[in-house]
Parts: sequence; C-alpha cells; structure tokens
Amino acid sequence: MTGTADTSISQHLAHLATAGELVAARKLDEAEGEILRALADLPTDPKALNLLALVRYKLGRLQDAHSTYREIAGATPQDAGARRNLGLLALKLGRLDEALPELEMAVRIAPGDERAWSYLGYTYAKKGKSVEAAAAFRRAGQNALANELEQSAKVQRSPQPLARVAFSRPVALAPPLPAPAREGGEPRVEPRVEAPAHAMPAPVVEALGPPQPREVEPIPLLSFVLSRLGQAPAPQPPSGAMRLTISDEAHARADAILAGAGELKWEPGFRRAQGRCSPERLGDEKRPYFRLTGAGEIWIAGAPGRWLPLRLADDVLYVREDRVLAFEGSLTWEAGTVPNAGLRMLQFRGRGTVALDLHDASIALKVTDDKPTLLAAARLVGWVGRLVPHGERLPGASPFQLACQGEGVVLLDAATE
Repeated sequence: MTGTADTSISQHLAHLATAGELVAARKLDEAEGEILRALADLPTDPKALNLLALVRYKLGRLQDAHSTYREIAGATPQDAGARRNLGLLALKLGRLDEALPELEMAVRIAPGDERAWSYLGYTYAKKGKSVEAAAAFRRAGQNALANELEQSAKVQRSPQPLARVAFSRPVALAPPLPAPAREGGEPRVEPRVEAPAHAMPAPVVEALGPPQPREVEPIPLLSFVLSRLGQAPAPQPPSGAMRLTISDEAHARADAILAGAGELKWEPGFRRAQGRCSPERLGDEKRPYFRLTGAGEIWIAGAPGRWLPLRLADDVLYVREDRVLAFEGSLTWEAGTVPNAGLRMLQFRGRGTVALDLHDASIALKVTDDKPTLLAAARLVGWVGRLVPHGERLPGASPFQLACQGEGVVLLDAATE
C-alpha cells in the first residue's frame, strides 16, 4: 500500500516538473495537460492548482482561471494570494461587486501585500469611491496616483437634468485595468488616471421628482460587526437608496421597494426550510415580501437612520425575519424560529447583499462558551458565529426571555421606541 502511494506521489511530482518546463517553453496547452495528470493523482494539491490557474490565465481563459482560484480559496480560505487573484480576475471580467470583497479579504489577511492594495484601489476607483481608492493606492506605495485621485475627488460635478430620470450614479474615475500577464507571473500594474468624468444618468424608471436619491453601497458584514464591538469606525447611516440588480432572483419587502424596472416577474414570497419552499408566507399582511425573478433592478430604502445594507463574503448571518428589507438570490437562505421562543428567523450564508431594518443604536456583544448570555427577546436582532439562542424559563421575576450559548457575536437593538 505504501509503495503504491509513493509511486503516485512520484508520478505527481514528475508531471509537475514537466509542466514547469512546458510553461517556460510557452507550450501552455501541453502544460495544462501535464497539470491535469498531476491532479489525477493528488486532486487537492495547492501547488498544482495554482500552476493550473496561472496557465489558464496565460491562455486567456479568465473564467476557467477564476474557477480554479475559487477552488483553492474554498480549500484554504486564509490564502491571501488566492483571494487577491480571485479579485483581480473578477476585476478583469468586469465583476466589480465580486472583486471588492475578495480584495478586501486579501488585504485583511495580508496587510503588507502591495499588489492586493493596488487592485483594491482600482476596484474602488471604478466604483467611483475616489477617497477609498486613494487610501488603497497609498498602501500600495503608489502615492502619485493617490494624489491625483484625491484632486479628482475635489472636482465639482455639474448638476443633473431631472427630466425622465429617477436616479443617477457617477462614472468611476478609474485607471485602466492591469495589463495582460507578462512572462513569469501575474500582470504588473501600470497605473494612470483618466480625465474626470461627469456623472451620467442611468435611465432606471420614469421621473419620480426631486430630490434624486444618492446610491447607497453595502458595507462588509465583518466591518459592521467590528464597528458595533467598538473595534472599527461606525458606518454612516444611509441617506439614499440602494440599487439591487437582479439577474436571477431576489426577495424584497413591499414597504422597502421604491421603484423597479426591467423584465421582472413579481410573485408572493414564501418561507423556505431545508431547501424547500413552504406554504407559509414571508412577512405579514401589512409587510409582505415579494419574490422577483427575471432580469432587471429595483431600488430599496428603509426609514432614515433605521436601515443598513450589508455585504456577506462567505459569511453566515442569522437575523429576525421582520428586520430584513431585501436580499439577493445569490445567497443561500433558510427560515426557522428560535427554539421555545417563537421568534421567526432567517439564516443567510454565502456571498451577496442583505438590507436590514437596523437602528443606528444597535450594538454587538461577544458570547463565549464559558459565559452564556441572557437576553431580552424584544432586543434581539440576530447573530453571527456558532451561537444557539433558545427560550429560557427563569425562576422568579426577570427581564430576560432568551439564553444564548456558544461562540460568536449577538446583535441587539439598544434603542427604545
């Protein structure tokens, strides 16, 4: 048995060595074949997978390279290089909303990675976030580019005509994408800044009248949790509306929907348990949810100071059903209840955006295995991590109805109505 394993490893290394020689000789198609033979012996070898992704990138098969890096990141979530390359490929494929969380995660894992900071700067710039882009370029050591972006951010944009336009968004002051890969590795970024562009209207729906809402961007779930723990700056409450682009499916609460456009099908939203749709409606009679399918977009918003869109990046979030305004179909979700308490909850996991009815005064508390926490049920918003809340019957008078055990962070509403 040991001899068979040794032979398999020897064959694997031989295939990789041959693949390396073929890459050096620019025989990329043949190199890919050798790598695939190596992976037949050891399917999860990170060295072989990284070489396969690089070869596919050099062949111009960006989607295949992206899928390979996704496989690497799934096996090793803390691999900063895989996250950086995922972000770069998503950037080159024009998928900015996918590139952003990957690159943000890459710089969290490896704060000294200047290439990751540079790609993050490009992504921020393409999304019109000149200030954030400048900060990222400074971390990448590209001070001249950072200075130009900071100057561009000061340019006053011309006023927009209101005729037949409901919303508008700025065209990103973005440098060009990184140049194609050179021999021996990833592309080297040669930054330059294009001339500032004025905001261009995006014809979403018919005119709804002034003022035009400012487009709101979701913030990472991790940043939000850290801010509520007092470990990061608190995000500013949204003062505009969020555009939710739908290419397959989404759910939104009726009272949060401002407008919609495109070829969308609207139907009642139903709860889902164990991957199957149940006959029970999402929401209630006053605030029902709609399930939207097809291709189009909607604009959503909550009460001023009482809502926040969050972006999940391979996270898991549990939140009360009545606190959810909308969520993307890219997320995996289930409906359930808190045991012995009857609170209706939704669980989200994966990558996508969830907009929450969330008071600015909400706080977070860390819960550990050695310190179970008692909670007032009316204050519970949700939780992240391995927590198990359940109804608790305490002897005597008490303001608590829930107990929370495990490891994670519980989200509570600190405001009184």
